[in-house]
Amino acid sequence: MAGLVTITAKAREGRRKGTQRGCLLLALIAISLCCSISASGQDDSFRIMTFNIRFDNPSDGINAWENRKDFVTVTLLELSPEVIGMQEVLEHQATYIDENLPGYAYVGVGRDDGRTAGEYSPVFYKQDRFEVIDWGTLWLSETPYDTGSVGWDALLPRICTWVKFKDLQSEQDLFFLNTHFDHVGELARTESARLIVDFIQQHAKDLKVILTGDFNCTPDDDPYHILVGEGSGLVDACAHPEFAESCAEGTFNGFGHYSHPGRIDMILVKYIREVVDYQVIKAMQGEMYISDHWPVMVTLR
Repeated sequence: MAGLVTITAKAREGRRKGTQRGCLLLALIAISLCCSISASGQDDSFRIMTFNIRFDNPSDGINAWENRKDFVTVTLLELSPEVIGMQEVLEHQATYIDENLPGYAYVGVGRDDGRTAGEYSPVFYKQDRFEVIDWGTLWLSETPYDTGSVGWDALLPRICTWVKFKDLQSEQDLFFLNTHFDHVGELARTESARLIVDFIQQHAKDLKVILTGDFNCTPDDDPYHILVGEGSGLVDACAHPEFAESCAEGTFNGFGHYSHPGRIDMILVKYIREVVDYQVIKAMQGEMYISDHWPVMVTLR
């Protein structure tokens, strides 16, 4: 696709110099694809994305949603993740994406009223791979079931959308969560991390877990250490030496206003057998950014 630029780290590729590099990479890709076939003859891998799409703000100029929306949906169709955790999605944006991603459905509500008002943190999924068993919304506050509640020192209501999926291929259940932490409240981010870890321990039990989100913090900050700390069971999907270069990539680009963006968009996993691939999708169309955040996509097995 013209204008699509990606930064990729492949788990089975590695980096080699010299004239043999291209052939070696192709060979390693072939090996990786071959090895992803399960004993039943099926490829048991699937792709997960976290993507802050940026709310519809007309003052964004060339990067305004009206200009980007087709680029967003076409890119998603090309990358074809099985599940996407999105952030900053307004009702009309969710409707547009839903109408232009054939084969996908989504769950989620607006954070202000639990229906359509305010930003969603929706979970889009491929209907031919996953079936929703149950889902709901957690408000990141001292009263997580109080619709529209604002927690601690947060500026705005913040939510976590959770989904219990059935993987139609493996027949196994999967617990998926998608969230967006507050951008102002330091205490709110810390307590939101604790709330989500506790919720997973209480409700996910022994299920495989995937947590996506814009955490508005980096791996140097306390909320991150709570999320991946001892006892949580969660692991950063890019925490592997083979992904070191891409893991160092920032995800908040600010439409190009930040020369050293922080890595605040993450995918955390629990009881997942293998993280095959980690990618930061640096997608642009001319001078237009896909969002003020780069999407992050992983392949899991």
